[in-house]
Amino acid sequence: MPTKAPVTPLAERVLDAETRAGQWLADGNQAQEAGRTVKAERCFQKAQFWLDRANLLSGRAERPAPAN
Repeated sequence: MPTKAPVTPLAERVLDAETRAGQWLADGNQAQEAGRTVKAERCFQKAQFWLDRANLLSGRAERPAPAN
């Protein structure tokens, strides 16, 4: 009988999303300081995606968080 991979705990998924958002924000700031505005904007978009994901998982979004 096939087994499912263990589900990552919700708290760990929130922390991962916050960490990724912070890293993308740092990368965007670094690119902006270097004058690479296109790359900076892309990094800021990715940071926003991960911040939205963290907010969703932690229940701070407009829609309810997933069950697990």
